[in-house]
Amino acid sequence: MIDTKILDRVTNDPYAKFLGIKVEEVKEGYAKASIVITEDLLNIHQTVNGGVIFSLADVVFAIASNTYDQTAVGINVNINYMSAAFLNDKLTAVAKEVHKNPRLGFYHMEVKNEKNELIATAEGMVYRKKKSSQ
Repeated sequence: MIDTKILDRVTNDPYAKFLGIKVEEVKEGYAKASIVITEDLLNIHQTVNGGVIFSLADVVFAIASNTYDQTAVGINVNINYMSAAFLNDKLTAVAKEVHKNPRLGFYHMEVKNEKNELIATAEGMVYRKKKSSQ
């Protein structure tokens, strides 16, 4: 079971709130969040800026990796953009833990639109610090 202090911390990320990202589900090693695309999140091609898609994937990555009583910090993320997203799309990202040991964690993230089309896929690794940041 996730400690409520950790849950409060990971679901109140100021940057995620600034972008309008809503956390939908959190379990140990797992997170799901979404964003509805507004005009200010588009690029010059009138598609969603890649940084927004990356940020959504990064938010669920951060939440999923910090669901334990040990601070985890990202050390690498690789993202692949598969399809464009557009104004008014609702994008949903899911992060799932693939492997965890006392020092490292490896996660897989997917970002999809409301039609369940794959927008991006990403992988990330975290380093787990010795102490909790609580």
